[in-house]
Amino acid sequence: MTQRRSSANSRRRKRRRQVIIRRIILIAVIVIVFGLAVFIIARALSAKNNPKPSQQAGTGETQTETTTVNPKTGYAPGPPSPAFEGTATIGATGDILLHDSVLNGAYNGDGEYDFSESFKDVAPYWSALDYMIVNLEVPCGGDDDPTGYPVFDAPDSIVTDLKEAGVDMCLTATNHTYDCGSMGFSHTQEVLRAENMDYTGTRLDENESYVVVKDINGIRFGFVCYTYDTRKDPSDWKSLNGIEMNDSDVNLINSFCYSDLDSFYSSVNDNLREMESKDCDVTVVFVHWGEEYMDYPTDYQEEMAQEMCNMGVDVIIGGHPHVIQEFDVLTSDSGNTTYCLYSMGNAISSQRKEIMVPEEPRGYTEDGLVMEFTFSKLNNGKVKLTDVYVLPTWVEIGGGVYYIDPLDSMTDSSSWPVGSMYEAVDSYNRTLERIGEAYPALRKELGMPEVPAQVE
Repeated sequence: MTQRRSSANSRRRKRRRQVIIRRIILIAVIVIVFGLAVFIIARALSAKNNPKPSQQAGTGETQTETTTVNPKTGYAPGPPSPAFEGTATIGATGDILLHDSVLNGAYNGDGEYDFSESFKDVAPYWSALDYMIVNLEVPCGGDDDPTGYPVFDAPDSIVTDLKEAGVDMCLTATNHTYDCGSMGFSHTQEVLRAENMDYTGTRLDENESYVVVKDINGIRFGFVCYTYDTRKDPSDWKSLNGIEMNDSDVNLINSFCYSDLDSFYSSVNDNLREMESKDCDVTVVFVHWGEEYMDYPTDYQEEMAQEMCNMGVDVIIGGHPHVIQEFDVLTSDSGNTTYCLYSMGNAISSQRKEIMVPEEPRGYTEDGLVMEFTFSKLNNGKVKLTDVYVLPTWVEIGGGVYYIDPLDSMTDSSSWPVGSMYEAVDSYNRTLERIGEAYPALRKELGMPEVPAQVE
């Protein structure tokens, strides 16, 4: 009897344990299910309130925002843009004018001329660009006695030093191209070729093209340069600054006559067709034009620029006036947009205000700039302008040497050139004023930071 009672008790304890275990398992399952439900709901709410940065509503395109600051400008980038296949920044600066005092400052006393000191401060900015262009307004005569104005004859070392400072291309069609005659005309190009320096505006053979095409980070640029010549009539013999060209050279410089602009337009159109045949994404035309020391472009500059816009030119950059003239955005009836800087001013010269009386005593000939354009190729193959930037520069003299000072941070007094603070500030302010209203408006349209204000 006792044995049967013990066995029954054992069975009852076993059943209770099983019930308890089942209840524990049930509770655990309920807790797990509830936890998963809470987690799923929380994830859904988070996704709704914080969409992934890589997903653009309605487009399905991937886009990632960044907060990287441009080390050169100190600016953060503008609004996010569609992914690019490639981006390229080109820059251009004004006249390289080696007056006698500039030559004297570069002379090392041993028969050699070294301009690296003049370029040392601006060289990091030139080198940082994908492609840098300067207006070489002096020929290299190839002799041992360089001279300045009025008949320029530069030492060959100017090309070497420009190359080492980060320059990729020289513009060789100017009113001073023939200062050294036929020999200097040819020698200049031979020096450029020996240094593997690109150039446009002149050529050694009529079978060569004036057009230079460069693939820069997957974007194809077409460059061509023109200068006015000093013919009064297209039937006159071609001359530059009144120096008649040899018969063998007249078809080796890309020049135009102001009294025959139809021929100029026809030539530009031919060059554009050549660029198109070579699959250029961006077309850039440099023009040596205008009136010296004139604050604003002439009527014929504006007429020529608009006609080139109508033909489809993307970028126009001018030189020759030795002062900065305004930047403008032109449009055509067909919908083309052209970005035009009428004059870059001087890059380096001795044309400081103290010696420019009465021609230009205001200091404008001391002012220059680096005009930068950034183009980007979208995934669909289209190319668009995504940034434009002006780096003001100023010609400073110290110890007899002429320097190109980059004025990129004039709101920071620690960056001001020692002993020249007020002159540098004046130059900076003049450039921001003279560049005009279209430049800051375009930066705003492109989503770039505002142009820094003038310094008080």
